[in-house]
Amino acid sequence: MIRSRFKQPTEDPRPVNWPIKHPYWVSGVGHGYHIIVAYADDEAEILANWPEATDIDSEEATEYTFTSRFYKPRWFQEAAR
Repeated sequence: MIRSRFKQPTEDPRPVNWPIKHPYWVSGVGHGYHIIVAYADDEAEILANWPEATDIDSEEATEYTFTSRFYKPRWFQEAAR
């Protein structure tokens, strides 16, 4: 599993597929793009869910890290992994 940060240069930052397997967050907004932080199996999964994603920066992750900024989404069920 990876934890990725990338730019989504579209008006709608949501993934094109739903439901998705791992949690994600809209972390910020820039001029003409959203910054997304998402967990995924690999970068191919990121591009399957956000085809326009650019500047993908990923690191290996063994578990999800939820914080006050990156809270556990209400829709996300870990058992569904």
